Amino acid sequence: MSTNTAISDATNFQTTRTRQLISVFLAFAVFVLSLILVIQTENESAFPEAVSSAFTFEEWVNQAEDWMKDNFRWFTRLIADQIETVMYLVEDFLIDSPWFLILMLMVLPALHYGGLPLAFLTLLSGLFWGGVGMWEQSMQTLALMGLAVMLSVIVGVFVGILSSQSDRFEACLKPVLDTMQTMPAFVYLLPAVFFFGIGGPPAILATMIYALPPVVRLTNLGIRQIPEQTMEASEAFGATRMQTLFKVQIPISLPSIMLGINQTIMMALGLVILATFIGAGGLGAEVWNAIYKLKVGWSLEAGMCIVFMAIVLDRLSTAMGKPRNPPPPANTMPFRLFPQNWDKKGWACQAERAIGLVWNAVSGFCGWIVELIARAARQGLSPFLREQACEQASDFLLRRRFLTGSILFIIGIVLFDKLGPGIGGFPESISFSFREPIDDAIAWLTVNPAFIAFTKGLRAVIFLGLLDPLNTYLVYLPWYFVMFVLAYAGWKLVGRGFALICLVLMLFIGACGMWTEAMLTLSSVFVSVLICMVVGLPIGILAAHNRRIDMLIKPILDAMQTMPSFVYLIPVLMFFGGNIVSAVIATVVYAMPPVIRLTTLGLTQIPSTYTEVATSFGSTSMQKLFKVELPIALPSIMLGLNQAVMMGLAMQVVTPLIGGVGLGRDVFAALNQANTGYGLAAGTGIVLLAIVLDRLSQAWTRRQRQSLGL
Repeated sequence: MSTNTAISDATNFQTTRTRQLISVFLAFAVFVLSLILVIQTENESAFPEAVSSAFTFEEWVNQAEDWMKDNFRWFTRLIADQIETVMYLVEDFLIDSPWFLILMLMVLPALHYGGLPLAFLTLLSGLFWGGVGMWEQSMQTLALMGLAVMLSVIVGVFVGILSSQSDRFEACLKPVLDTMQTMPAFVYLLPAVFFFGIGGPPAILATMIYALPPVVRLTNLGIRQIPEQTMEASEAFGATRMQTLFKVQIPISLPSIMLGINQTIMMALGLVILATFIGAGGLGAEVWNAIYKLKVGWSLEAGMCIVFMAIVLDRLSTAMGKPRNPPPPANTMPFRLFPQNWDKKGWACQAERAIGLVWNAVSGFCGWIVELIARAARQGLSPFLREQACEQASDFLLRRRFLTGSILFIIGIVLFDKLGPGIGGFPESISFSFREPIDDAIAWLTVNPAFIAFTKGLRAVIFLGLLDPLNTYLVYLPWYFVMFVLAYAGWKLVGRGFALICLVLMLFIGACGMWTEAMLTLSSVFVSVLICMVVGLPIGILAAHNRRIDMLIKPILDAMQTMPSFVYLIPVLMFFGGNIVSAVIATVVYAMPPVIRLTTLGLTQIPSTYTEVATSFGSTSMQKLFKVELPIALPSIMLGLNQAVMMGLAMQVVTPLIGGVGLGRDVFAALNQANTGYGLAAGTGIVLLAIVLDRLSQAWTRRQRQSLGL
């Protein structure tokens, strides 16, 4: 039996090896054939004009928009007026109220749901907003994003519930949500301006469209994942469909809904700067003004304000979505603020012990005050209410000690501001700034001969060695050959259905007259992803094998992923000028983190038995890396490549500000020309490229996992 098994395994290995060799030979033959076609082609590949002239997608969209403006603009402007009224009320409250009051209104919920560490993070974030002189701008952004998220949650939860109750509605909704998530955000700004005007309302509604899908998807998913036994038990007790929904399904799926709200918040903050293009103020306007004046320090301060806001809202919404356990008895657990591996540092332990003692004293004092108030309330209400009602009121105050204490604290702040000396705006005495040192460092680099030589050399290598040859290759490659290769790859990796989908999607791009722009977009993305892999793969390998390097780059990657992409444009523009190479470099910086993270993740998750076997056979570290670890981690690395491609395509709409070309430049030009049809066609082209590349890379990754038996 063992002999037959060995023969079977050897046969399967030989078959797999033969298939791999055939695939490599076919790929090489296709590449050689494509080079021959490019050499023989004298002009750029152009899609047949007969198809482009017949398929007037741009005109159809603009005509539909004109009809909707004539018939429904009065209604949309009415909605915009109501949203604007509410937005101004919230904004005025946040700006005109004492800064310490607003700060405590954020810190107290963070303290309740996330404990002292989250409260400290929220406090430091608020102090940073005011310290760099952007308290008012931060409040404007908070009002804008808060209202957009609130409306997104209301609409998204409602639509998600409807989707969970109907399979047909869910099937119809899926392609709509896919389009909403992959469409470049710039495209949403075009109709928002025409229907809702300029300023906050169109920014809020455009943000809603962009940030709505996560809460819809996760609400639907949470309700559908409830066990059938729970539903059957509800029906057995005679609950109606509405009772089951509101008393069983929604409460059980609340963690999933909160995760959707968390993702919606993150996506909404990603649109802060884009909203500036249609008149919205706040931190996005600060970043945009810094870009316009080429002030790196200014943009970094505003960008860090957005980063801190994103981190606080992310941690708070995550903490609110977790089930709350009863707090441990006082003095039973030490307070934790610093990482656990800092336990050997004396100063860290002393600081944690001191903070814990102060917190126990403050919480004990607040609890004593609440007990006094509960006793006084019970005695004060006794002449007017029954004894049982007085006891219930007293018990409510005692059970809600934190809420009661927080309300008293807020009332005390308001009374101090109104009756006392007052609080006013953020004090200038604790303000600080780091924009000047950063600007000075950037200015020094821009005139440093060695750095100038480095930037010129890098720009020449990227353009002459990668970008220009690939641009020429893809632009001159016949359109029908590209469609055939993508369709064949879709057929072999996914199936015949997706091969047909590839043909239809690429046909749409060509029929819209944007074939050359699509090829330029692909060229920029491919070069950016290649550089990401060349730079990010070694860093990920080092981080996987060296914990100190991993701990060092983690906060850097966190900042790179949460920092608004516009912030990267200023130093790149100053160092490399406004050209297509600058667009590629900015894309590399934006798309690098997932490559590093997923490379590290794939290598650290390899079972130790694999490496121990390789070591026992006498393999060196390099042999073990290239022959064992990297092949096993390849699926995770390919997932990082997939994410880099998606982020590179998303960056194409931003890079035209510093010389980027392709479909992103068309979207940006359509916004300036107020041409919704043209912008929608270009944005849809980016979406379709993302769909094709995403499905192909995921299918290839799945094949690799299967071949490795994972």
